Amino acid sequence: MAIHLTPARPDQKPIIANLIQLYLHDMTAFMPFPVGADGRYQYDFLDRFWRFPYLIMSDEEIAGFAVVIDECPLTGRKPCWFMAEFFVLKAYRGRGAGKAAVNEALVLHPGPWHIAVPHANTAAQFFWPKVLAPQALTTRDIHFDGDDWRLNEFVAQGPLR
Repeated sequence: MAIHLTPARPDQKPIIANLIQLYLHDMTAFMPFPVGADGRYQYDFLDRFWRFPYLIMSDEEIAGFAVVIDECPLTGRKPCWFMAEFFVLKAYRGRGAGKAAVNEALVLHPGPWHIAVPHANTAAQFFWPKVLAPQALTTRDIHFDGDDWRLNEFVAQGPLR
C-alpha cells in the first residue's frame, strides 16, 4: 500500500465534499452536526479552507483527504500551517495510511504547525500524539467556538520516523 498526497484540483472539490459527508458521519459519534433538508450534513467551510487541499491516495484509490491552510483559526497565528480537516477512510485506518499522509503534509509544508483536536474526539486524541511523537510538541488546552480543544504546536523538521 503506497500512500501519497495528491493536490486536489478545483474540479475535484465535489469529491472532497462527498468525503466530508463520511467524515462528519464519523464525527457525529461525539459531536452533533445538523442534517439539512437534502439529507446531507451541513458543512460551510470547504470554500474557506480550500487553500491546500489533498486527496490521500493508496496507489490509485482514494483513501481520504487532508485540507491544510496557512493560518491557525483557533489562535489567529500567521504564518502557521493548520490541518483544517483530515480524514482516512475506515478501510485504511490502522495500516499506516494516516501517518504516511501526515508525514507527506509536513514535508510539503515545513515550518510552524498547529493541529487542534476536539476533546470529545477520542480517536483523534489517540491518533495525533502517536503520529506526531517525533516532533517537539507543545500541547495545551484551549476553548474555541463553544468547544474544548487540545492544541498541538510544533515546527515541522522534516519526515516523521
